[in-house]
Amino acid sequence: MSSTRTNKKEYELTRDFFKLLAENNADRLKPIVQIMKRYSYKDEFSIRLRLNDGAYFYGGVVLEDEAVRKFESNEMENSRSIIKILEFSSNTILKDNIKRKQLMIRDFELLVEDCPIIGKPKRYLGIPEERLALRNEKEEQGALRESNPQSLEREVSGIVDIVMSESSENDLFIVPILSISPHLIQWKIQGVVTDKTEPRNFNNPTGASKVFNFCITDMEGTEIKVSCFGDMVARLDGLIKVSSSYTIKGNNKAVKASDKRYNNTGHEYEITIRNDAVEVIKCEELVPLPPQKINRVSLSKIKIFPGSYVDIVAVVNNMEKAVDVYTGNGVVKRMNIYLIDESSSFVKLTIWGDYCDEFTEDMLHKPIILKGLEVNEFHGKYSLNFVYRSKIIQLNDVGIVKNMLNWYAKERYSIERNNNILPSSMAFGKNVTLHSAIANCLNDKEIRYFNVVGRISKFKKNLIYEACAQKGCLKKVFSQDGQYHCSKCNSTSNNFKYALMATFEISDHSGSHWVAMYDGVAEKLLKKTASEIVNTMEVDGELDGCNMVISSLIGTIHNFNVKCELKSYKEGVVPKWSVVDVKPVNLAKYAEYLRDVCESVGEFCFKNGT
Repeated sequence: MSSTRTNKKEYELTRDFFKLLAENNADRLKPIVQIMKRYSYKDEFSIRLRLNDGAYFYGGVVLEDEAVRKFESNEMENSRSIIKILEFSSNTILKDNIKRKQLMIRDFELLVEDCPIIGKPKRYLGIPEERLALRNEKEEQGALRESNPQSLEREVSGIVDIVMSESSENDLFIVPILSISPHLIQWKIQGVVTDKTEPRNFNNPTGASKVFNFCITDMEGTEIKVSCFGDMVARLDGLIKVSSSYTIKGNNKAVKASDKRYNNTGHEYEITIRNDAVEVIKCEELVPLPPQKINRVSLSKIKIFPGSYVDIVAVVNNMEKAVDVYTGNGVVKRMNIYLIDESSSFVKLTIWGDYCDEFTEDMLHKPIILKGLEVNEFHGKYSLNFVYRSKIIQLNDVGIVKNMLNWYAKERYSIERNNNILPSSMAFGKNVTLHSAIANCLNDKEIRYFNVVGRISKFKKNLIYEACAQKGCLKKVFSQDGQYHCSKCNSTSNNFKYALMATFEISDHSGSHWVAMYDGVAEKLLKKTASEIVNTMEVDGELDGCNMVISSLIGTIHNFNVKCELKSYKEGVVPKWSVVDVKPVNLAKYAEYLRDVCESVGEFCFKNGT
């Protein structure tokens, strides 16, 4: 590789860079190139360039992230600047037997603000397929999937060259679903519909509307969510069928960032169809159903993903029978099953409603692949929920099944239970004083758990609040025009449920601190449900009813297991304590423990002359 010297001696253009890029030999380079031209589009957020490497010029270049900021802040719109590319990735397509690349630059260094065009560059046309065929199959497959190691998280295996001066709207290529992003001006994807929801009604600021969702998966196994709104629901609901193949064509205005709360495809973006700008065509020939991608997470590591969706491969170690549970939405069926994997962790999976029917007794003691389970954290305990986007995946991989069965048969009876359940902590020696807990948690960014024996000194009067009616959600709702909005679920409902939140002060000989206790744990202390407390307050009045519940608890001593974490408050952060478990204290044993502590302190003082 040679270089073309610029009019400033210290910089040389990286000759043949685009040729090396097409041959997948540029991944470790930080090339120096010259900007020749910016393409203008109606989409003001896209910056596409033609670059010169001294030997060739090429137009399949897009700026992203930090590169966009630098381009605009340095006012490089009409300049023929020389830049050093610091971070990039590239994607490959094959059109008319020619291999082409799209270069995506995320960061660069500005070397020369403006200078004449360097050299006599020729248009780079790509590599003919005949040359590609000379490579062996294994090497070819590796090359087509290669990308800059600085950008592995955005690695893709193919993308269309979308330079508008070289292709028209009616001449779009099928691109991998993985390449869909707002930076792709126009696109066309093809795949199999692997999931679909029924149309539902919802209210928005402009009135009532409808929506249904489906997921389409391409031959590479990449899945993306598509949402159809308004009039498009009636037009597409009958057309879209699970296991059928479709081609979808649209532009970047139909692409938005995915909402991880309702999208477990793993794709960074999703597609919305509101009008004819997006075209959906059913394929005459069935596209082969791709293998399902599983981004497996070990059960021992689900605590890293609270509130997120994970894919699990595990063995069903135990199953409870489905039971009817009374909720704010009426009677709902619930089932708990317990999963175990090679990490020796047991985790509870909760299934609600009709989904319980998908879990049958023949699954017991057998491997199972579950996609899109919601990770739930409740007062330091982690579990999984089977939600509307969750799936049971067929066990097509014999290797996974066989290995899991062999492991389970060998280790089943020797594994110690590890279900993220905190110890009972009845050994008082493991407890801390309030003073030491306050000192340890003051500036600690990590979540801490500790045990403390304390006396309840006073309560705040509000014991209940209006919570989201959705299963598993206890977020406080806000009332507006007779409806209740949950910011966590981003949903509005006509109903809510009452939930417990007891806030009280605990104290010991070293100090005092306020703690909060929620729902089931609060019910354990108060010995009343939220509904029972509401009834009491309705009969005796809010103040008197509340006093009737808490008066007998003032001055009582308990062993509290406390979770401490820093929370944002106004312009700073404060430590928030929440009780995750409470146990009674054997006062005789506690008095004996305190006596031993006093004796130890006395001996220490005597030895040190204090």
